[in-house]
Amino acid sequence: MTQQYKYTLDRSSKKHQCPSCNKKSFVRFIDSETKQYTNSFDGRCDRESKCGYFKKPNTNKRITSSIISNTKRITPTYHSLSMVIQYMSNFKQNNFIAYLLTHFVPVDVIQAIKLYKIGTTNHWNGATIFWQIDNCRTVRAGKIMLYNSNTGKRVKKPYNHINWMHKSIKQHDFVLQQCLFGLHCITKQENYKIICIVESEKTAIIMSIIYPSNIWMATGSKSNFKEELLTPIKHRKIIVYPDKSEFDKWNTVSLELEKKGYNIECSRMLEESSLKDGGDLVDLVV
Repeated sequence: MTQQYKYTLDRSSKKHQCPSCNKKSFVRFIDSETKQYTNSFDGRCDRESKCGYFKKPNTNKRITSSIISNTKRITPTYHSLSMVIQYMSNFKQNNFIAYLLTHFVPVDVIQAIKLYKIGTTNHWNGATIFWQIDNCRTVRAGKIMLYNSNTGKRVKKPYNHINWMHKSIKQHDFVLQQCLFGLHCITKQENYKIICIVESEKTAIIMSIIYPSNIWMATGSKSNFKEELLTPIKHRKIIVYPDKSEFDKWNTVSLELEKKGYNIECSRMLEESSLKDGGDLVDLVV
């Protein structure tokens, strides 16, 4: 028999309209046995700093269920490396790369493209693919985002331009299990390099150009800074740079990880800067 809570947050990538901020950033609770959603208002908004809505079901006791114990563990689905290579083209139609070329010399941009396997897709005109490749060189996911080629800012109107490759190619049975963006960059030969973690994939890539002596990774979201994603780099020196206003949350996680043997430091650099809330490392150095 396996014990777990009766209600858990949906682990799929599906998002719903938040009852508080009305953005499509709401993760709903599901019944662990029936796999059905509870209702439209129990759940958590991913816009933690701007909304923060989080409502748990009124009764959420631990359950013992033969249904759960007899269910095989769901294994994640992967993309092929050949797909990654296939989309490493048409860079002239990539808004994010166009932005990089206005700030950095081509040789450095090309090196960043190769290092992070940056892809281009016509899912939206000018969209970028940020591949999540783990330390075993397994392709966990492809995150699609659209940027403004002039400002480098993510396009958020008329809607939030974020999607996933498995949805774009209509692979409906895909089981998403994320890893740190840039995790594949670690090597035994460069185990002396400090690993720096930020939230945004864009920031990790730009910082890798400016400070190539470190290895730059990204969580992809505020809530993705958690031990589950950091386990492969537990024995490396880690410095994390939370966005402005997120220090307390990331520092709390860092302190817990430190107790578990992680060599990790949470930087106050952005928190003590004059940046507006939500500002990141690129806003400070570029």
